[in-house]
Parts: sequence; C-alpha cells; structure tokens
Amino acid sequence: MIKRPNRYAVALWLSVALLCTFSLLLIATYGGGRQTLFARAATFYVFFANHVWLLLGLYVVRLLCFLPASLVIFLTGMICGPVVGEIVAVLGLTLGSSIEFALVRAAAASALPQVPGALLQKWQARINRAPFHSILLLRICFVPFDAVNIAAAIARAPFRPFVLATFLGVTPTTLPIVFAGASINFDDWLAGGRLLPRADVIQWPYLAASGLMAVLITLHGRRRLRREQLPAQPRGRGLMQGADD
Repeated sequence: MIKRPNRYAVALWLSVALLCTFSLLLIATYGGGRQTLFARAATFYVFFANHVWLLLGLYVVRLLCFLPASLVIFLTGMICGPVVGEIVAVLGLTLGSSIEFALVRAAAASALPQVPGALLQKWQARINRAPFHSILLLRICFVPFDAVNIAAAIARAPFRPFVLATFLGVTPTTLPIVFAGASINFDDWLAGGRLLPRADVIQWPYLAASGLMAVLITLHGRRRLRREQLPAQPRGRGLMQGADD
C-alpha cells in the first residue's frame, strides 16, 4: 500500500519555503542600499495606487508570507486614503479570513477528530451556542486577527456566522489603522529619503483621529467583555440567533 504524504508536513514545508523566499527578497532589496529600497517601495505604491482593487489579493497573499494583517491595513490606508482604504481593508480582511478559516477547518476536520485542550473545548461549546456573537466579540476586542480565524476553524464554527461576524467586527477595528496609514504622505516621505518619516510628512489630524478611535473601540470592547457571562444568553437574542443559524 502506497503511503500518502502527510498534508500537514507538505503545507508546513511550503509555508517555510515561502517565508524564506520572502525574507531573501527583503534582504536582496535592502542589500542594494536605501535608494533601492525606496525605488521598490515607490514601484509598489504606484502600482497599487493605480490598481486599487488588486490590494484585495494582497490580503490573501499575506497568509503565505506570514505578513501581519495590521501591516497590510496600514499600507492600504497609506495608498488609498481613509474612505477607499477602509472599504478595501474590510473586504480584503473578510476575503482573507474566509479562505484561511476554510483551509484550517478542512485540515483540522481530518487531523483532529476531537478539539484538543480544555480551553479550546470551552471555546467550541461557546461557538456551538452563539457563533456569531462569540466571534464578533473577539473581533471588536482587538484579539489578533489570525488567532481568531484559526481558533474558530478548529472549534468548527459555522461558515456563514463567521463571515458575517468578521465583516461587522473588522469594520470599526480597521478604522484606526487605516487612518494611521492615511496620515502618512508617501510622496513627501519618499522625497525626504529617510527610513522614518519626518514630522512634516504626517497629517496629524488623521493620526489624532486614529488614536481616539482606537481608545474608544478598546474601551467599548472591554466593557462588552466584562458584561459577558458565559452561561448567559447574549443581548439582542433574536437578532443574534437569526445570524447564528
């Protein structure tokens, strides 16, 4: 009987190879000096500024390169501005998280007959009761984006409530990062020739708005988390239950 290759081993080696390739590209880019680095950055900026909706693909490719979601959101705000950047960021995160969720859930279903660990089992029990509300709460509490995707997939969360909760949850939480990116005037930063932007290339009202929104969303998320009691039924039961089905 021919032994089939372990899909997890193949996926792991593929991810490592992609990460090494990405790291080598970064080293090669910076190895050419600061001017080469800025030239690559300018090419990247001009390309995506002229092809905004291709940024959606970057939210998928980042999964292969282990790029943080916050970095891609920041770049989106810098390239597209606050309004279009927010739309692209929300759609891109929803698309990327759906793909990551589906892949992890399919892999976990074949490799893990049961959810491992007491903590994940409690999380699965909560997911079974109220998947939409549980995932939405994690999204607005700034829990690391990919951690929520993976935990929800391992806990076998249903797909539709996951996508809906992600779309609604990332809509407010991406705003501070998008505004922070929009506060950087890339053309002036590039003209300055410095790795770190000077104070005069930062649009301070955008940055102030970013900080204020981050504080307000964090306070709201913590208040919701303190009110949350695991045995209790979530507030707005009718609406949430309809979304969870």
